[in-house]
Amino acid sequence: MDRRAEKLFNLYKFFAFLFSYPRDESFFENLERFYPFDDRRPLEELKSVPLEELQAEYTSLFEFRYGGVPCKPYQSFFSPERLLMGEAALSSARFYDLFGLEVKNELPDRASVQFDFAAFLVKLAAETDDPSERKKVSLLYVEFFEKHLRWTRELARCVEENSSIRPLKELVRRLEEFLSEEEKRVKTTGV
Repeated sequence: MDRRAEKLFNLYKFFAFLFSYPRDESFFENLERFYPFDDRRPLEELKSVPLEELQAEYTSLFEFRYGGVPCKPYQSFFSPERLLMGEAALSSARFYDLFGLEVKNELPDRASVQFDFAAFLVKLAAETDDPSERKKVSLLYVEFFEKHLRWTRELARCVEENSSIRPLKELVRRLEEFLSEEEKRVKTTGV
């Protein structure tokens, strides 16, 4: 995998883990493993937050909060229909089906699942020797990005507005920046 593809892969894997529940210390290990930015300060600051505090923040932002969860991490929630397991979930599942992938124990339009699938597409395109197959995967990546990743900018803004953990806010700002750059890039080049 070339450097650009490796960086893109790491970005998606990092954000897939960042938007996953921090069950145990492996959460930090995975963030460390795929950390894609030169400035390590936000990661080090996040690692200094007690795991229990991160778990409470995650639950409050994404799963349960009196008065309503502000940032449900599902594309369907951010769509006009605002229904979980809506068209965005079905469409995401159709992309996964193209590769024989199945989502278990989670909805297919969850941000972490979509970021993980984007990482899969980037890696597949980078490691495919056949130019015509690489082109097909690249086109699928662009289509998936347009249909299923652009919305995560809204999710990032929601986390930034509702989180009380400063390094988390900084990392989701970096997601917004990455998505803006990637949106420009995919319009001209694909993967």
